Amino acid sequence: MSFSNKEKQSCFDKISELYFCKNFGSTSKADLEVLLFSEYIEHCIGAGKPYDDYTLSKQLGITQSRVRTLKERKELKYPHEGFDWRVSFADSVKNAKYDESDHYVKIIIQDVNVLNEARHFIEEKGWYDECSLNKKLFRLPLDCFVEICVDDKSLADTFSSEAKRNVKNIAKSDSNIQSFLNDFTKDGLKNFLMNASKEVILSVIELLPFGGYAKIAFNFLEKVIKGV
Repeated sequence: MSFSNKEKQSCFDKISELYFCKNFGSTSKADLEVLLFSEYIEHCIGAGKPYDDYTLSKQLGITQSRVRTLKERKELKYPHEGFDWRVSFADSVKNAKYDESDHYVKIIIQDVNVLNEARHFIEEKGWYDECSLNKKLFRLPLDCFVEICVDDKSLADTFSSEAKRNVKNIAKSDSNIQSFLNDFTKDGLKNFLMNASKEVILSVIELLPFGGYAKIAFNFLEKVIKGV
């Protein structure tokens, strides 16, 4: 792992603040490790290199469990500038699995901080995800998926009159689409997704003009439901 001179200088400056400001010896080993781990992660992000638990475990010679603990402590003490957990969440949907029987999505989320934020978000909404032996697995119903991914700021565009007309053109005799048209809102979409068949779901979501991370998430979801 090759660090630039600028990165090395920045790292030393941060270490010097912990030791050379009338505080020599007061910094714990754990705090120093979090700082060094933070510098390592930031280098990986800046260089576009993988920083998943398995990769860091191999590179640093520590367990994946310890990597996850250090990631949590790093984000608490040295948060990554511009971190938006919903963007990372949307990107994770590309490897999701869809269960048509109960309209649930199973997503492997590599970043423990994204997982923590997602769980906190749905808990605040009164929902919960199901625990699994796989700590990276996040299983949630499609209505909860909508709540996470569809930003209220984009509602006017997603549920515009034009979008409603496009959906109305394919409504035919499907009762779930008719119900959605009667409540062409975010809540209406949640009810629709929890009741319609996957074929009907696919025909509708491709007509809705999602924006931002919702566009990324639903593009991946469409492929997941198709089984592509």
